Amino acid sequence: PEPPHANSSSSSTTSTSPGSSQSRPPPDPLQSTIKVAKAIMNAPTSNGQIVATILSAYDLPDGEVPTSVTMSYFAETKSGICVSNEVNTGPPAAKHRDHANSFKFGSAAGSAKNAAANSASGNESNNKPNQLILSAPLPTLFESTIVFKLNYADTSKNLVSKCKVQTNLRVNELQWLILNLDPEFPSSSTENISNQNERVYTSSASRISCYSKNSNSASTSTASLDNQPPTLRLKINLLGPHRPEIAALINLGNAWFGVVDVVTDTVVGTATHMVGGSAGGNNGLDLAKWKDLPVVKLLLVPTVPLATVAVVCAPIVVGVLIVGIPFLLPLLLLLLSITLTIGTLSSALYFSTRQGRTKLHHLLEPMYLTFLTTHSGQRIIYDVGPRPSPQSLAKAVLPTGMIGKLITSLLIDFIGSASYLIPLLGEAFDLTWAPTSMILVGALYDDIMPNLKYVALMEELLPLTDWIPSAMLGWVREFGPGILEEWRGRGQGM
Repeated sequence: PEPPHANSSSSSTTSTSPGSSQSRPPPDPLQSTIKVAKAIMNAPTSNGQIVATILSAYDLPDGEVPTSVTMSYFAETKSGICVSNEVNTGPPAAKHRDHANSFKFGSAAGSAKNAAANSASGNESNNKPNQLILSAPLPTLFESTIVFKLNYADTSKNLVSKCKVQTNLRVNELQWLILNLDPEFPSSSTENISNQNERVYTSSASRISCYSKNSNSASTSTASLDNQPPTLRLKINLLGPHRPEIAALINLGNAWFGVVDVVTDTVVGTATHMVGGSAGGNNGLDLAKWKDLPVVKLLLVPTVPLATVAVVCAPIVVGVLIVGIPFLLPLLLLLLSITLTIGTLSSALYFSTRQGRTKLHHLLEPMYLTFLTTHSGQRIIYDVGPRPSPQSLAKAVLPTGMIGKLITSLLIDFIGSASYLIPLLGEAFDLTWAPTSMILVGALYDDIMPNLKYVALMEELLPLTDWIPSAMLGWVREFGPGILEEWRGRGQGM
């Protein structure tokens, strides 16, 4: 430890130094926020896991008992094809009594006990858990293809099946799969068996029958009942973290909800104590005394005069608004903005309470689950690869039907031409609305008219061109020919 005089000297030197922390300006809150946001967005990608539990193998070619089931994956990366190590189960736990040439694998718990017993006895290769786990960066797993292989002592009998992850799995959602198995080697010749580097997997992911935990039943197989193909039945889950910014929002929301719950409980408890009183009824208001009061009649005392004044003054107010609307428009917009702000804050505060969160959950849960099943939804919520573009995000939430696109297009054109309500400030609003309009029009009609989004951008940026209905032009281009053709067909039929 340093002597006391050294500490005092150091502290005095620090307090008088021109470069000390006391002489530095306070940090800029905006720059600090930007720094934190960049740190969140550039956070390293976390690892994900593929957890598969092998349940059974059905309708195998013969009655020979397989030795194990292995799981691996391969994915195309910038540096080439990435192939994982194989993880394998032990042999089946039993043979199905009611199904020929079918075997079931023990539960993960039972197999784990067997593995522990074999480990204690020094024999770890006979029984292994039927739960297979592969770990890798989540983007790699999401773009990969999983290979399941049913192994025999005679390798020429091995059966395989492939499952493309981003097509058949969703992050953090358990799936139950029935995979069709095909021979690992299309030809049983010795040459193909000896060349282990030229394996051909012929199983197709499109031949997978699957149902999620929310489904009632599995999809039926296309094969006839008399000639069932060999299948592997399993449950599988792709586990992975949220994106850093989504995780930060979730943590912030949970903290905010916790604060609101504490404040709400305190306020409600205090109000209940004041109204209901203590156990003896001496410290609060006695509600029994107020039950017989004519509350409705008491409310009529201020309500009737106010309603009378409102009815009498209504024509005058409407006349003044009609005559002075060009002059009162800025004031009306200001009042509307204040009203919307107060309403938004009040709604946000209400939906932060337990009761509000419950109602909001029931309202938004179906839309959220539908959004989460889309490819863009997976990329937005979970760290499965590059972040989607704003246009792909808009495309995931915008309607795709004729009526939905019609309403959306009319709304886009209405907002774009609304700048004429305020001659000078409206053009400034166009500067912020122009990129938004470009994204929305591109998301709606990029497949039909790829250049229409640039027309939408320019007509919002250039002065006196807001009257061009760029979004409706895309709607007419997409649905107009079909409507005309339908009318022609009806005319010819008549």
